[in-house]
Amino acid sequence: MYKPAANILALLWLLGASACATPPATGAGVTFATDASTAPVAFRSLRVENSADGQPNLIKGQIHLTRSEPVRLGHVDYTVLDAQGHPQENGWVEHSSAIRLRNAHRPSLFSIQLRQPLTRGETVRLSYHIGQHP
Repeated sequence: MYKPAANILALLWLLGASACATPPATGAGVTFATDASTAPVAFRSLRVENSADGQPNLIKGQIHLTRSEPVRLGHVDYTVLDAQGHPQENGWVEHSSAIRLRNAHRPSLFSIQLRQPLTRGETVRLSYHIGQHP
């Protein structure tokens, strides 16, 4: 028997369970920690890809609206932490693609080119802030 309420609850549980720490699709042993508490957005589909030189130093993902207000300009801060929690690399990328109220179901894409390849056990901490980087 088809139970739509149970299916919806299961889907919502899966979406909520992936909001804080998400392993990359590549299985490189890298963990993501996200913080979008300063803006009405959420990070989704985070992954590590190989860049043109074949090294796993390209982070890609999507930014989704979590409320009905648009976000027109912002930036993503990032920090790469080693297995002991010591920072290895940090920086920011401007995110000028508007996350509009119109077509709110469509995500806005971002990518970060790291200076050094990611290794197993590292954590990438991402946070989104409205406005340009100071």
